[in-house]
Amino acid sequence: MFRGTSDIEKANPVEGGNAIGYGNAARPASTSAEVEPVTARICTCPSRPRFEQKTQKRMILMRGLPSCGKSFASRQLVIDGGIHIEFDEFFYTQAGDNPARYDWSAKLLPSARRWNYERIKRAIQNNASPIVVDSDNSPCATTGAYVTLALDHGYQINFKEPETPWWREIRRLLDDKKANREALRNWAQKLVLLSRGTHRVPLERFLHRIERWDNLTVETILSAA
Repeated sequence: MFRGTSDIEKANPVEGGNAIGYGNAARPASTSAEVEPVTARICTCPSRPRFEQKTQKRMILMRGLPSCGKSFASRQLVIDGGIHIEFDEFFYTQAGDNPARYDWSAKLLPSARRWNYERIKRAIQNNASPIVVDSDNSPCATTGAYVTLALDHGYQINFKEPETPWWREIRRLLDDKKANREALRNWAQKLVLLSRGTHRVPLERFLHRIERWDNLTVETILSAA
């Protein structure tokens, strides 16, 4: 059962993007391990230079593979204020009949994208800062839509990644995916095991995300929108 709200259907469709997760797993508790966010790389679109020096508002795009500490790192960024928008929240609160259970369904992806876009739009219109977008944030129409909206409302766009030891190792390997293909596949298999208690991400999905991984810029996102 889909517990959608009327504003989802009224929202402008935003296609593209990916929501990660499979199966019906219990919602994970916050990890007690400390995640120390890396220094942000601040990026602004060249076509909107008026925002580069004037803005203090920030949108932070969290990047990384599933089960590598993105959500915990995102929550740490808003301890003193701001808003954390986790795309997978849709599959807890708007799908199924138990908000503590993760009910992923490919059929609900278009609704999930619209729902999350509307959440980001409201946060931007309310001048929230920072807005931490916890998703894969890959170059696509969905990401391009909220990045464009943020830039038009005077936001700087920052990129951050988790700092768990295993993500740092994976991140190093991703710098040369061809040479490190076997090591990355081994890590993907380990991440499958880590995700069993949360979103139950299959091996194929990890390998797909690894294959698509690239160093992202605002220009890359906007060109794919």
